[in-house]
Amino acid sequence: MAEVALSIFTAIVIAAISSWITVQLSLRKFRTERWWERKAEAYSKIIEALHNSKAFSDQHLDAEYEARKLPEERSKELRLRAKNAHDEILKNIDVGSFLLSDEALSRLKQYQKEIEQAGKHQMWWQYLETEWAAIGGCLKDLIEIAKRDLRTK
Repeated sequence: MAEVALSIFTAIVIAAISSWITVQLSLRKFRTERWWERKAEAYSKIIEALHNSKAFSDQHLDAEYEARKLPEERSKELRLRAKNAHDEILKNIDVGSFLLSDEALSRLKQYQKEIEQAGKHQMWWQYLETEWAAIGGCLKDLIEIAKRDLRTK
């Protein structure tokens, strides 16, 4: 009788320990997956913001090269998109410092300096070209950084 009780007790202890370990591993996996999702979301927001910001200089440059003027309404829409995108990027530089890699933050700070330099040009087309190059370079680099950081292909 004592052997049966000891067997039952041993089985219960082993089941409890196995359950506890399983729960701990599941929680760890859940936290890791949530962290990855938050990082991926942060990178996605920044990449989308860079894309939206690039549309401003892209379409204005096209108009300059074709010696035409963008309709005022379209220009206002693009300017608003670019402003909102720039605000999103600045927010993610501050907020994303615990989500993004140091390399990504460094590249975003470099982008910020390049955009400031673009604003120093006297000629509109020079400003647009410099801004377009800064955004395009950052977009390309950030996609590669995100792939490495998120370990995707």
